[in-house]
Parts: sequence; structure tokens; C-alpha cells
Amino acid sequence: MRKIRVGSRESKLAIVQTKLIIDCIKRHHPELEIELITMKTTGDRILDKTLDKIGGKGLFVKELDKALLNHEIDIAVHSLKDMPMEVNEDLPILAYSKREDPKDVLLLPKDVTVLRKELPIGCSSLRRTLQMKALYPKMQVKPIRGNVITRLAKLDSGEFSALILAAAGIKRLGLQDRISKEFTIEEMLPAAGQGILAVQGRKGEDYSFLTCVNDTESEVASLCERAFIKELNGGCTSPVAAYARIQDEVITLECMYEDGEKATFQDSIHHAKELGIYAARQKKHVKGKVWLVGAGPGDAQLLTLKAKELLEQADTVVYDRLVGDGVLTMIPATSKKIYVGKQAGDHIVSQSEINQILLNEAMEGKKVVRLKGGDPFVFGRGGEELELLVQNKIAFEIVPGITSAVSVPAYQGIPVTYRDYCSSLHIITGHKKRNEALDIDFEALVRTKGTLVFLMSVSSLKEICDGLIAGGMSKDMPAAVLENGTKAHQRKVVSTIENLYEAAKKDKIISPSIIVVGKVCELSDKFSWYDKNSLSGCKVVVTRPKALSSKLSIMLKNKGAQVLELPSIVASKIENNERLYDCLKQLKQFQWVVLTSPTGAKIFFEELQTLKVDIRKLNHIKFAVVGKATSQVLEEKGIFPDLMPTLYYGEELGKELSKVLQKEEKVLIARAKEGADEILSELTKSQADIYDVATYEINYEEPIFDISKELEKGEIDYAVFTSASTVEGFVKANQNVDYTNLRAICIGNKTKEAANRYKMQTYVSKEATMESLVECLEKLHQSRRINK
Repeated sequence: MRKIRVGSRESKLAIVQTKLIIDCIKRHHPELEIELITMKTTGDRILDKTLDKIGGKGLFVKELDKALLNHEIDIAVHSLKDMPMEVNEDLPILAYSKREDPKDVLLLPKDVTVLRKELPIGCSSLRRTLQMKALYPKMQVKPIRGNVITRLAKLDSGEFSALILAAAGIKRLGLQDRISKEFTIEEMLPAAGQGILAVQGRKGEDYSFLTCVNDTESEVASLCERAFIKELNGGCTSPVAAYARIQDEVITLECMYEDGEKATFQDSIHHAKELGIYAARQKKHVKGKVWLVGAGPGDAQLLTLKAKELLEQADTVVYDRLVGDGVLTMIPATSKKIYVGKQAGDHIVSQSEINQILLNEAMEGKKVVRLKGGDPFVFGRGGEELELLVQNKIAFEIVPGITSAVSVPAYQGIPVTYRDYCSSLHIITGHKKRNEALDIDFEALVRTKGTLVFLMSVSSLKEICDGLIAGGMSKDMPAAVLENGTKAHQRKVVSTIENLYEAAKKDKIISPSIIVVGKVCELSDKFSWYDKNSLSGCKVVVTRPKALSSKLSIMLKNKGAQVLELPSIVASKIENNERLYDCLKQLKQFQWVVLTSPTGAKIFFEELQTLKVDIRKLNHIKFAVVGKATSQVLEEKGIFPDLMPTLYYGEELGKELSKVLQKEEKVLIARAKEGADEILSELTKSQADIYDVATYEINYEEPIFDISKELEKGEIDYAVFTSASTVEGFVKANQNVDYTNLRAICIGNKTKEAANRYKMQTYVSKEATMESLVECLEKLHQSRRINK
């Protein structure tokens, strides 16, 4: 018997709602065993603040999301109105319940029939508060948190004159007799999704048993309502509202904007999402928002979680020269990218122009991320960029970044504070206007006896060293210049303040660099750590499709490499694949299914689910696969391959499978449209009936950004290619480049042959696995280190 674990918040209402879903499933699928698992969420735990003050999104879902991802539960049941507009693509909403009463209601204390004006109305929703002012202009509002039962207890104790709550929850709890007034939709527009329960699960799994739960009308209405809120960058804590109703193939959306203005729009139910977006954009002068985000010192792994989240949601990203290229790869292809890079003495875009760009983009209603190297408020001119935004009443947030003043020395083994050496840290800008002297009180700095860190200072190095000595600093004071900090090719020059300029000049130190002055610099060799890993000091480009690159990237990063993910190909599922559908509907006639890649395997099971083919219909089929990663996709479904060649190539699979195939057995090969012919050549020898069906096609990715200069300068040490198509896509994205100095780490001879055509230095892994690729690269890098 299949067991389904259902996750829920632990409040009484949440459990009642979850049991409604469970009861529905049981009625239609009595063969399933169902277990209810409850848990407390962030929103349940923090009760001393209103939701908008807590901040963040998904306050009532994060813990359940985690449980789903960890396979602790199989589905989660939520009130749809509590779910963030941005849903994790790996945890899709699978079903929408039939809508309960969507309206809001007024509840009075027991045995009370009129509002007591001396007591406040309990309400923590900005949406309800905004609308309540029109209904009860003389009443005060006081925030109230807790579950429904807790709130009613506070009401009956005399703390409030009334409560405003959702009718759906009150009715599901059987508390209809407590309702004193039902607001009309016109009086109190509800939250998007109010009255609807959402069932969430993991992408790609068999949830056919949820068909009985899903209500098409609720699904269409939700699509419209949530599109409206998402377009306005709102959520369950924003003072915006949306309610859609459907009649005779027409959907009508009633909505409220952030300022309380309401509007009504109509369209065909087939354009539900588009209607929501259109309605959001009709609000005159809807302003966007700007986030000043610190990108850190260069290493993409030092980017904060909040910064990464904002990048993934940004409409526009405005970035400068000091943002690490690994960070830039995180910008979605759909985002508008504006480069405003600055280099000493060469400002591509002036500061006033940057300020205007931010304003213009925000005035168009966009979510704008201003991505700045280091921290936006540490000599980042963040304050200047805010001035124009404040003048024009543009909303903004500051997201601090890890400053290079601390992180760059740390990556070179220099602690900027150390009890035995100093008791203070001072960060100074070494930037100056052309032909002007530095405006620095060197004597005051010397008197601090602390560590001095000069940013943007390499062009002023001599003046800084001379100034410190003239200010009374010992000529023997340890000092360092650190170039390209936290990146693969970081360099350092450690000397004394007297000799630092000449030493840096000799080693040709250039910008971006920082200067560190103080006794702590002599600890650099003692505390050095960055170059201790086997792949430290190398920059590796990973060209696999984004969905498949994470494992390889993590393995390389764990060994110290700086990884640049630049997918050169993208696998696109062939939509409306009638040939595949015909095969899947007749699976009982097939004896073998051949899957040659993880992508092909995932699409095979996704399409089974699309057609609602029960996975138990595969019990007679044998599976032949290429590679451990493909096998893993099957194993996650509880299926273990019957055949997997020791050499992970299609040709090898063809040879081994042809030995066991019987005459006229039917074989389905579900693979890329561009699949190699060798496997077919081998299988046709068996006289089996072969169905070679393309399930996806390989397309070349548009380059995220131009790395041709880095390639020409030899700043890219290695590129990892997992197929010939990744080589072709990489070259297509970086044309007119001399590849003779690029070391290409390849899976298989076909990949090597493709790289050889462009005169790359090619190396082939022993096996067609990620582990073998990393081992090949590791040995090569160690050999290069020894020979340096």
C-alpha cells in the first residue's frame, strides 16, 4: 500500500483544512495510506510582530518547503493566500481546492451586538486596515496575532471591540454563529487566493491521486489573482487585493492597488494570467523599487543569500566593474543588464547618469538591483545614489555586502585585527581627483597604532607610503598590496612601508588592489590558507546546462577552484510530442526503454505524468541507461536499471543491449533529437523493433557576458566540456578567439575531437563521470603547479 505523508501547520484551522484534502483523497483513493504530519512555521512562532514587520516572504510555508525537499513529507497543504507569489519551481502547486466563501467577516465579542468605539478593532492585515478606514473611519485598529481560537479568546476577554477575519476559516471551524457581519466583496476585497487551499509537492513525481482535489475554476481564478499581486511585487503582507470570478467563459477581476484605489477588468478565462498582469500595469505611475546590493569582493560564494534571492527576481540589474563574473552568471536571462563600470580615470558612465538610470528604471515600475562591488556604503557612493530616489519617493532597500577591506586580507592570511598587534581597524579611501593631493591626515592615522586598509588606492601607493613615513610611522612597519582579492589569480606583495612601492612596481601590481598597513601583515605566510587546496588558484569554466551543472561546480569549488558557470547549451523539451505520446500510451507493447541522459530520463517521467500514465504500468519493462546520473533519476522513482554499460557511451550500451535483445522485441529510445547514430547502428543488428523518439533538442545558449578578453589573456585556466555540443555552443558564444592556450577537460573522444577542431589543449577523463572529470583536472593542475 502506498503511503502519502501530508504536511500541515499545527494550528487547529490548518489541521481542519488539511483533513478536508485528506478526506477527499481517501474517498477517491481508498487504497492509499495517509499520514498527517504537523509542524510550526516561522509565522506561527513570531507572534509579537505584525507580518509586515517580521519581513521576508513565505513566513507560513518555509518549514513545510524544507520538509518536502528533504522527503520528510510527500505533499503540503496551505491556505493559498499565505503562499508567496514566487513559488520554488521544484515545489509546484499541484492542486487547488474548491473555493470556500472568499469574503471577510466582522466578529463581535460573545453576547455583544454593537461596536464599542472606545476599543480598537483587531486586525493585522494592511489590506483589511486600508479598507476598514472607509467603513469605520472613527475606529482605531490594533494588531493582533495568533490562531483563530487565540484571537477569539482575546476578543472575548475585552481587549478588542471586534475582529476582522476570513469567512473561510471561521466556517471551516464551524464557528459561523460568531459572525456578526459579512462584508461584501465591494466593501472588503479579499486577499488573492482567499478561501482556496493549495496542495504543494515535488516536481516530477507521480501525484495523479490529486486529480480529485483540483477545482479548475479555483485554479484559473488563482492564476489571475496571483499574477496581479506578483506584478505589483506584493504578497500576503502587502496592502493589495484581488478577487476573480468566472461566468460563461469570462473572468472578471476586481482588484485594489497599494494606495486603496480599486478597479475591475474582464477577459476570456483563457487569458487569466495575462489579465492579472494587465490590471497591475494599468495603475498610473506605479513605481518600482531599488535595492542597493553589495556583491562582495569577487568570490561568488561570498554573495549573501538575500542578494542572490533579489538577483533572481530582478527586472533590471545595474552593475559595475568590481562585481565578480561568478555573481553575474546568477542574473536571469530575462533581466535587463546595464553595465556602468568604472575604472580608475575611466568612467564609462558618470555618477549622475547612474543615479538617473536607477530612477528611470524604477519609474517604469521595475524591480531594480543596483549591484555594487563590496558593500554599497563603504566608499561605494551608495548614499549619493539614494538622494535622487528619495527626492522622487522611490522605495529602496540596502543589502550590505562583505567589504573587501576585511575579506581580501582574510583570503591572504591577514587578520585585520589581532589582539597582540592592534586594537583598531581603519578603512580609508586612496582615491583622489586627477592632479590633486590626497586629503588624508597621515599623522592622525599613525597615532591610532591600528591596522590601516586603503581602498581604491593602487595609483596612490607611493604617496600613501611617503605620507605615512612623514607622519611618523616606522619605515620597517609591515605592509602589503593585495591584487584581485578572493579570486583565483589573487596576488600579494608583502614588504615594509618603505619598500612596498618598489616591490609592487617590480611585480606589476595593478587595480583592483588594496593596501594593508600594520603588524598584522607579517602573519600572512603563517595564516595562509587559500592556496592549500588542490585546485586553488585556477579558474574553471563549466559549460554544462544550468540544470545539470551544480554537482560538478560544487565538486570543483570544494577543491578550491573558482568556478564560472557559463552554460553553452540548453535542453528544450519537445512540446506536444505526439510520437512519444503514442509510445507511452502503448507501453505494454514495449519490452525495453533506453535512456541515454539525465535530461532524457526526467522528460520521460514528466511526460508519463502529463499523460497520467500510472508508473505501475512499467512493471514489465526493462530499462537500459547510460551513466550513473541517468540511473539516479530512475532510482528516485524506485526503479533500478537492468542494464548499464561500464563505459558510459551510447555505442557501448548499444553493443551490450544488442546481445540480450530478442528478435522483434520492442525498444523505445527516448533521447535528444541530435543523438549520435552509433547506438542505432548497434541495436539494429539485433533485429529488434527500434523506436528512436526525440524527446528534447539541444540549442545553443546566448552568452551571459563576454569572456573573450579573459580567454585571450589566459585568465581562464580550464574549460570543462561534457559533450561535443557544449564545445560548439561555447565557441559560438565566444567567436573570433584564439583557443590554443585553453586547456579543455573533456568527457569522451567525440568531445575531444570537437575541442581539437578549435586547437584547444585537450585532456580526456578516464571515465564519463563528473568524478573522473574532476580527477583529470586535478592531476593536470597539480602537474602545472610542480612545473611552475
